[in-house]
Amino acid sequence: MQTRPTAILSAAVHLPHDTLSLDDILTAEMVNGASPAVAALGFTGVHAFSGSNPTDMAVAVSRDAIEEAGLSPLDIDAVIDFSVMPQRYVEPAWSMSNELQAELGAKNAFTLGFSGGGSANLHTAIRFASALIATNDDVNTVLLAASDCALPGNRVIGGDAPVTLLGDAASALVLARDGGRARVMDTGLASRGAYHDLLYIPGGGMRHPTRLDLYRLVLDAARKGEVDPLADLSSVVDTLLSRHGLAPDTIDHFVTTAISDADLDAFDDRLGAGRRLVKPDASTRGHLHSSDLVFGLRDLMAREDATGSALLASHGHGFSCGATLITLS
Repeated sequence: MQTRPTAILSAAVHLPHDTLSLDDILTAEMVNGASPAVAALGFTGVHAFSGSNPTDMAVAVSRDAIEEAGLSPLDIDAVIDFSVMPQRYVEPAWSMSNELQAELGAKNAFTLGFSGGGSANLHTAIRFASALIATNDDVNTVLLAASDCALPGNRVIGGDAPVTLLGDAASALVLARDGGRARVMDTGLASRGAYHDLLYIPGGGMRHPTRLDLYRLVLDAARKGEVDPLADLSSVVDTLLSRHGLAPDTIDHFVTTAISDADLDAFDDRLGAGRRLVKPDASTRGHLHSSDLVFGLRDLMAREDATGSALLASHGHGFSCGATLITLS
């Protein structure tokens, strides 16, 4: 439990201009559009990045977040990358946070990044940033940013029985010691190490770091059926809320990811969010990994009548999950 809440000064999002229709994506990836699983996704298309460097989206959205917070890049003490997908390079030695720091001119910041946690990446970044601010007198303001672009030919995850459709987007948050109407009270995380490779990329790697044609995002559908990610998420939520004397039925607002319409319905059934769920308008965006949560949080923070408790909660596809408790004033 955090001894002192961390302020969220701003939340910014970015969608690339170009778009792809669902039909075009299904045709390109040779997926049967008549599959009932396709209809259960609830998506009609996605935004697609057409540039050469995905960091460009992160730079744009970070500038928006910093400006909205009333700060300059020199005010940033740390830059945390919470992207999920590989970006400019795929080598583990490279991190977008370094390039982002340079492009923004955030010369006073240090950098780090989290990857591999799917939609839980944002919770990990928030938890770490909050701990930095709470325990270091010289860290007052932290920029969290992500830029995710689907690998070529890999927008449909799951083949003819798809579980989601990936879109491209970037998002950013500015967390600080004080200020803002949104406060991070606590974060809970959980993972299943045995399922670390449930969603994986089998080709490329250090041996062929520039061969993007070897990269395919593969979902092990058989093993996915062995786990119930919403059960794990529900357990994390219960543990997190109980630390504050709360329960799901006392939460005023819920924000989650747009993996699919079917997943949203399952989330609602499990946590009983009902009308308190901030329904993502994701039909033309697809699933945006952790950025889905920033879209929802931004929508919530834009509502002047939105006060009280808010729970950001998300799972990946079986490996990790997380929840962040926020209060709005």
